[in-house]
Amino acid sequence: LTEAYDKLRTNAIQFSAPRLNQHAKAPWRNFEFSCFSQVGDDGLLYRIFGILGWGNRRSVEIGYFPHEANTVNLIVSQNFSGLLMDGNTDLTVTRSWYASIDGYLDILKEDHRQSQQMRTFKTPTDMDLSMKCAPYCLETCYNLNCFKAPVTVKTPHLHKGKVTAENAGELIDNAFRPESVRGDGGLDILSIDIDGMDYFIMKGILDSGVKPRVIATEFASHLGHELALTRPYSAEFSAAADSFQYGASIMAFIKLLRRFKYRFIGCVEWNAYFVLESEITRANADSAFPEQDAFSCFYQDQTTRKSEVIRLHKALAVEWVEVEAAKPKGWDEIYSLLTKNLA
Repeated sequence: LTEAYDKLRTNAIQFSAPRLNQHAKAPWRNFEFSCFSQVGDDGLLYRIFGILGWGNRRSVEIGYFPHEANTVNLIVSQNFSGLLMDGNTDLTVTRSWYASIDGYLDILKEDHRQSQQMRTFKTPTDMDLSMKCAPYCLETCYNLNCFKAPVTVKTPHLHKGKVTAENAGELIDNAFRPESVRGDGGLDILSIDIDGMDYFIMKGILDSGVKPRVIATEFASHLGHELALTRPYSAEFSAAADSFQYGASIMAFIKLLRRFKYRFIGCVEWNAYFVLESEITRANADSAFPEQDAFSCFYQDQTTRKSEVIRLHKALAVEWVEVEAAKPKGWDEIYSLLTKNLA
């Protein structure tokens, strides 16, 4: 690496070596890799389950793309029984991703019987059809088996529709036998990223008696690491993706999950990870998963800082509420505290 850096310094007008201080501050990030996760979550999950054990191999993900989500690699590579829930993702696309090659081609043929405007999948191009491995490795192919040797996976349970604090537990029950997922560790991992009522949906699931061994959740990093904030609850909540007026702060999740006896072990980028304390004790893994503080997820360079300020400006156009507090602060005080981060 030193030789490579020296060569780059010689040949480049400007060069700065990778900054490794975030790994010194967040050592669990040394285990990151990505097969299907958006960032390095696949690697951290292998690390976690490699220590805790693979358990019942059951996963739930709320908010996903068929080929890019935190639990896809577990379903594909570790034979997990999964439940994928999303209000927008096309079920035809999801089914095509997990189907066998023959099943995928049947879906494709059925889709191409429709008019051009109604098709889900685009027509293969001349370049696609000229490829030696066509039709299995088409540029347009949207199937797991197009990208690796054929595998046999358990097709996950799928739900397209609104997920709320009221119905989340029932949706999980409908996918798995209730007695197999209720209680400590009946479910191995829950991952939530819906840019909405994430905090309240997680709370609803935990209140229903489902306590996964591992929980991953996206947090709103622009809200900082000190206040436990979320938007007021609404089962019909909706917000534009570029508004940054959704989700919850990392402290909201830390405080919520601490009440349910989870340990915060760190973040991968904007995803926070928690492990059930009883699982850490059972695996004698206290030293492997030291408890982290919220600030450990905030290692900002100047570019990231500018981005966070822009997001916070947008977020402050609407009211936020404090949760997990005996005497929640009012909006005026919250606004005052958050605007200090704009300085």
